[in-house]
Amino acid sequence: MKYPLFPLPETVVFPGMTLPLFIFEERYKQMIKDCVDNDQRRIAIVLAKPRADISDGVSNAEAGTHAVGSFTDILSVSENPDGTYYILVHGQERCRIGTIDSGSQPYYSIDKRTYALERGDPNLERVTAWDALETFSDYAKTFFADEAQQQIEESLPEELVYQASFICANIRVPAEQRQSLLEAPSLIDRFKYAQKLMRERIESHEPATDMSEDTPLGADLDQFSAETPEDKAEDQGV
Repeated sequence: MKYPLFPLPETVVFPGMTLPLFIFEERYKQMIKDCVDNDQRRIAIVLAKPRADISDGVSNAEAGTHAVGSFTDILSVSENPDGTYYILVHGQERCRIGTIDSGSQPYYSIDKRTYALERGDPNLERVTAWDALETFSDYAKTFFADEAQQQIEESLPEELVYQASFICANIRVPAEQRQSLLEAPSLIDRFKYAQKLMRERIESHEPATDMSEDTPLGADLDQFSAETPEDKAEDQGV
């Protein structure tokens, strides 16, 4: 079975992350229409490299996308009068991007190749998570407004995988570094690399470059959840 592939600039999706998207390009409007018509809920999202040129039957390296992306499940679709769409997707497990197929549709598709995150000793994972969250607290005090810090405390997920996702989506780093976080071999590696990036920013005392840095991307409680897409869709009346 093949899954639609949606390359996006500056966008990396982590497990449990809920992301709103505006679909306006013709081929991706067709992709969403086909997903709705065929009850195809799952699509893959991958970070596109600058000036990516994806042709039929090429590898991700030739196409200009990264080798690792994420499967996402579509939670809701809203079609606008002009034919564009607003959709809401929920991050699932990561996937490997192999050969890209564009022969049968105007958009891209890939085979299902999941890429499981390695899990280690539960106690070591908890200790590593605790250390990363302590650093994240210092990071938030440095770069986020007081209201955002409180919102983070209220919104932090309980499960370790989603805690890592919460941190990764909220630290302000370039997309390439966010991609490295996604590609981390294990959960412990992901926490440790996130902690390293946060410490580097704290030590450099780099100020926020715009107002968007005052509000963390994932501070909304609905951004990260262990709920299934069916649960979330039911909650939203979809």
